[in-house]
Amino acid sequence: MFLSVWNYLRGYVTIELSGFSVERFMNLASHKGIYLWDIKKYKSKIQMKVSIKGFKLLKSCAKKTKCKIVIVEKKGCPFFIHKYRKRKVMAAGVLIFFGLLYFLSSFIWLIEIKGNERIDTEELIKALENYGVKTGVLKMKVNADEVEGFLRDSFPDIAWTAAEIKGTRLTIELTETVEKPLIVDRTTPCNLVAQRTGLIVSVTTRAGTPKVKANDVVKKGDLLVSGEIIIKDDEEGTLKKYVHADADVLAKTRYELSFDQPLYYMEKQYTNNIKKQHAIKIFDKELKLYNKEIDYSHYDKIIDQKQLSLSKYFVLPLYKITYEYREYTPVKHKRTIEEAKQLAEEEIRKKLLEEISDRGEVVSSEIKYYPKEDCLKAKAVFTILEHIEEVQAINREEFEDGANRKNLSDTN
Repeated sequence: MFLSVWNYLRGYVTIELSGFSVERFMNLASHKGIYLWDIKKYKSKIQMKVSIKGFKLLKSCAKKTKCKIVIVEKKGCPFFIHKYRKRKVMAAGVLIFFGLLYFLSSFIWLIEIKGNERIDTEELIKALENYGVKTGVLKMKVNADEVEGFLRDSFPDIAWTAAEIKGTRLTIELTETVEKPLIVDRTTPCNLVAQRTGLIVSVTTRAGTPKVKANDVVKKGDLLVSGEIIIKDDEEGTLKKYVHADADVLAKTRYELSFDQPLYYMEKQYTNNIKKQHAIKIFDKELKLYNKEIDYSHYDKIIDQKQLSLSKYFVLPLYKITYEYREYTPVKHKRTIEEAKQLAEEEIRKKLLEEISDRGEVVSSEIKYYPKEDCLKAKAVFTILEHIEEVQAINREEFEDGANRKNLSDTN
């Protein structure tokens, strides 16, 4: 690519060569150090490209070999300048244009972040803005190594990061840390209490003292398994030990959910009427090219914004915006009771899954429907078999009191 730009800047011509001593002509050109490129053969003629300086030297080669040279095309800055040498305003415009491009190339106009999954991109962009790295900042004010260090220090979930400035684009690639597994501290004494009200089905205890059994009814917050274990209880005193209670407590719980399903809904029937508006956004200023009146009563507005660039890395603070307006006619429909029941049941079951997650299993369900003028009311009762145990730290005073009793027993 660099060679193509260089050839354009110094100018070149495309020529056609014909005659009986073409090979000798090219040997003479090579001997004189004339660079020829893009050599193509067309029947009895050969087409090639040569610089302006080289073309002048080819005349002697053509004379010696009696070959004919025909100029096919002239390209490059020298020809362009010569053609428009009398158009001073245009020349000034070209100089201003290239000067503006050079000025704009000193800033960062696009920040691209790759590799983040857990960390929100907007959160990273906002942090960078507070740090002073944002679109429109001078490239000389941005130190890639410092940006990397700032992100690692500001976000503990970032394990590795790399920042690179190319053209007017700042690219940040990062790797997030592996999520730490939930570590349960088995050394901390605790009880297990009920998360929900329910009927106990089974209790499987691995550590601690069970306080409930099958068919017991418990309320939210009731003690299920105590972390207190009595080792000895006699005339000499009571010896207790406190552990991290561990058990599986299954219970039948009750969930009551309700949902109102509208019987009427609006459907958009799109017409073929579409209007478009175009605008140019420079920095934060938007300029509409023409303001077309939108006389639709009902329409969808679709916005398409594209940032313009001269190359992959030379992004400009210039945006092309297209506003598309699609007309539609709203049509009112009424659902049947059966359709409304099906939709209401789907929504209720979706809400139930959000509440019980993967903890429970549906044992039974009952949904009752109450038709109204404009909606169908649904009330549901679900019986769920689920784990209801929840860790609760043992009161420190209780723990110290138990330890004091043990010490008193040892003294006696």
